[in-house]
Amino acid sequence: MIRLFASLALSFLVCTPTQTQSTKDEIRLRATVQDVVRLIDFSGKITPVDVDPRFALTVRVEVADPAVRSFAPGTVVAFAIHSPALLFGDAALKGNTYDFSLQREIKHGKTRFFGLKIEHPQAAPAKSGPD
Repeated sequence: MIRLFASLALSFLVCTPTQTQSTKDEIRLRATVQDVVRLIDFSGKITPVDVDPRFALTVRVEVADPAVRSFAPGTVVAFAIHSPALLFGDAALKGNTYDFSLQREIKHGKTRFFGLKIEHPQAAPAKSGPD
């Protein structure tokens, strides 16, 4: 009888999840490039999105889908990236607007962002000077 209760209790413990589940999803951002500087020259809050980050990419968020509090429209965010050339190619210019995708993982109550990519480059309207 004791063995029956012990095996039932053990099977209940095995079937009950004891670890926090992790969730992964993708966030799409439309953002305007404010600045790209070496990480060593940057001061402020940074959001790591790459391994071996060497640059700070500062953007102003226009739209985030799904809505994420830390990426609310109008928010200025600095991402720690490895290389602007790998992300943008030759086209990284201040003032240009890009559609980004960003992976998010929430595990054990901690959020990690990774895999920042450009989806569709969108050139900002040309700034006109005095005629």
